[in-house]
Amino acid sequence: MNDLSNIQPPRWPGRLLRLFCAPHLLEELEGDLHELFAQRRRVYGLKHARARYVRDVFSLARPFALRKEAPKFPQPSVFRTTMIRNYFKIALRNMWKNKGFSAMNITGLVAGITACLMILQYVSFELSFDRFNRDFERIYRVTNDRFQQGKLIQHGTITYPAVAAAMASDFNEVETYTTMANPGTFSLQKDRRIFAEKGVYTDERFLSFFTFPLVAGDFQTALKAPYSIVISETNAKRIFNATPADYAALIGKPIVVDLDTRPYQITGIMKDFPAASHLQHGVLMSFATLPQTWGEWIRNSWESSDVWHYVKLRPGADAAVLTKKLPAFSDRHFQGNKISGSVEQFFLQPLSKAHLFSNYEYEIGQVSNGKAVLTMLIIAVFILLIAWINYINLATARSLERAREVGVRKVAGATKGQLISQFMSESLVLNIVGLALGIVLTLLLQPVLNKLIEKPLSFALLTGSGYGGPVFALAVAGIFLFGILLSGFYPAFALSSFKAVQVLKGSFKRSVKGIWVRQSLVVFQYTASMVLIVGTFIVFKQIQFMREEKLGFDMDQVLVMRGPELTRWDSTSIDRINSFKTELERIPSVQMASASGSVFGNRLSRSFNFRRVGSNDPKGVTFNRMSIDADFFETYKIPLLAGRNFLPTDSNPIGDKVKNAILNESAAKLLGFENAADAAGQKFVFNNKEWDIVGVVSDFHQQSLKHSIEPIVFAPFYTLSGFISVKISASNPAQSIAMVRKKYDEFFPGNSFNYFFMNQRFDEQYKDDRIFGQISSFFSLLAVLIASLGIFGLSSYTIAQRTKEIGVRKVLGATVSGIVALLSKDFLKLVLLAVLIGAPIAWYGVAFWLNDFAYRVEIEWWMFVIAAALSIAIAFVSVSFQSIRAALMNPVKSLRSE
Repeated sequence: MNDLSNIQPPRWPGRLLRLFCAPHLLEELEGDLHELFAQRRRVYGLKHARARYVRDVFSLARPFALRKEAPKFPQPSVFRTTMIRNYFKIALRNMWKNKGFSAMNITGLVAGITACLMILQYVSFELSFDRFNRDFERIYRVTNDRFQQGKLIQHGTITYPAVAAAMASDFNEVETYTTMANPGTFSLQKDRRIFAEKGVYTDERFLSFFTFPLVAGDFQTALKAPYSIVISETNAKRIFNATPADYAALIGKPIVVDLDTRPYQITGIMKDFPAASHLQHGVLMSFATLPQTWGEWIRNSWESSDVWHYVKLRPGADAAVLTKKLPAFSDRHFQGNKISGSVEQFFLQPLSKAHLFSNYEYEIGQVSNGKAVLTMLIIAVFILLIAWINYINLATARSLERAREVGVRKVAGATKGQLISQFMSESLVLNIVGLALGIVLTLLLQPVLNKLIEKPLSFALLTGSGYGGPVFALAVAGIFLFGILLSGFYPAFALSSFKAVQVLKGSFKRSVKGIWVRQSLVVFQYTASMVLIVGTFIVFKQIQFMREEKLGFDMDQVLVMRGPELTRWDSTSIDRINSFKTELERIPSVQMASASGSVFGNRLSRSFNFRRVGSNDPKGVTFNRMSIDADFFETYKIPLLAGRNFLPTDSNPIGDKVKNAILNESAAKLLGFENAADAAGQKFVFNNKEWDIVGVVSDFHQQSLKHSIEPIVFAPFYTLSGFISVKISASNPAQSIAMVRKKYDEFFPGNSFNYFFMNQRFDEQYKDDRIFGQISSFFSLLAVLIASLGIFGLSSYTIAQRTKEIGVRKVLGATVSGIVALLSKDFLKLVLLAVLIGAPIAWYGVAFWLNDFAYRVEIEWWMFVIAAALSIAIAFVSVSFQSIRAALMNPVKSLRSE
């Protein structure tokens, strides 16, 4: 047998080809032409190999054979400008030529960018709270933990009146402070019209301490004198119909607050509090008024915790160092538990954390959930990364189509750097189009998002007016630029690395390294999807659990109206309330009516040092207090476990004469009784007076399931300023409300009729969680759908490279279902790997979120199985479309010789 290994190809065709090729391809072509000749020799034999080889070489040279003369290149600077312009022209032409591919890519980018921009607005708004204040980084609020018998009984922002002044006196680090008291909703009266508004009593330092500017009046003296009041611009307009030109004339005008016999004098008009302020008040009243109405204890008491303090540290002062001095401060002023009867601990909370990172009781400000904000930020990052990964997978999915283009360009003289520049230009164009459309879509959807979450979000939050100012805007722009470059770099590098002659002669092969990169990206996408699906599932389960869990009382069809705030309390008040209830119960649709000092969902007041009579323990316990009438438990269907209910004769308008009480189960156990029956008929001591325990009721959830059930003592003492609950039938609620209102106006003329339904009011406690669940589920679903585009791209890439294999298998008898299973299993393995990686991450994340709830759903294994099944199903649907199409292809086409 002759040795054919040394037979060389004809030289002249190769030389002809070199005349039209760039010099940098000479070395590469030398080996490729030999390989081409050897391949043709093996296929066609020596006799026909040379003729076939010459024809192939001429086919490579043909695109350049029409060139009559060497091209004349312009100057380098002009050449670069022309080249860049051509890159973008080619990018636009490719986008137009491949409309389906471009639409899929842009859709994923627009969806990801829009979702990210909307979430970043929300995050920027939440993080920007209180940062408008001057020296906000030096402002702290004083928080107070209270312990009895070694147990934490209060973790709140409320504390004793004398604390801030003592801190300013004891510690040089404290520059100044401000104090607030009695926050709530006040009735402002002007010309027999009543205007309800949120307000607070605060000292003369408040307006200089915080940055709430006045548009009329002197901020240094506006809150100094008793019975001074500062109103917002909104109140100036709605109460006095004032314009900005009239503000100065309002200074000195009187206005009546609640039932005060002495009118307040308007001393200032302030701008409305910014939306990004945790303090939200429309009126400020002078703290100096309270000693005249409440007594001097409100200035200097160490025993009654009824105020809120904020302190500003001196420049350079270390808050951590000052905090370490506070235990000694507590021992010095409280002498252990001798003063207040409790062990007191004080802390300093930065103003920057007052909105998002507060788990305190008696919160005076507007708070949100920092974990929810962090979760939304993570979702935004996931969505954006998934969208960019999609671009990478979809771009590389077209590598076979672009490979011949790369080969021709390389033969024409294009360098690898030029090819990278071209493909980066295409990435830049696609991303810019996606970003532009994402911004437009964000602006269009802005009103919908704002209405859903009830927050004043705007695109300006991303351009300098939100958290971090211009730095945040630059950071967002930098992230997008970095992502655009990163998402375009890999496809550009991969496509530009093809060997020209290998591609043009059809011997292009897959890169194992490239496959590993693309598979890793898909695993990341579905890991993120797994985490988001599990998170969404748990959030909805927890919200459903809280809304459907039995609370221990019945609040359906209970209409609650506020008591008459402008009717004074006197010795006849209880009789008037009872008469009003009797008239209400004459209405056919009214089943029961009851009066109480508070309602479900509100934080109850606490009292300390309750002691069981006969107990040797000198230290008392702490109870929540609630004042009710004799019909309260029956109205809300709260079971009585032992003893009796209140009788009408138990009530008395003189509080000191009330001596009967009812406990809930938790309170009875805290006093040391083993069961309800043991507690009924016993006594306890509070305020140096013995009280008779006439009954015990079962525990119920006074607040949302975020809070534990607390011990409550009920007293039959109620006032006109409380609430009246009316149980009505469900047949015609509008008619019932109208009839109740008519009775209310007859009994309490001149008072405003304000009402709500108890179940709706109680459900408002879950409002933030419900909104978080809706938003997170929507964006999580969006992320999963975008991820499905990524696996669609990778499957199309892989199946295109296995076309001949599929043809061979079909010729050998493979079924469509068998081929679909063969092509799908590799991708499903990736999804299973993502599930295994994502499951522990998801478990940790949801466990972290559930820590905020005292009563929560259990994290069970089947939840992860459902999430895994959904991920696999979505992936299978994405892959099966490509697999079925490939399996149905005619094998003749895939096996046709080149």
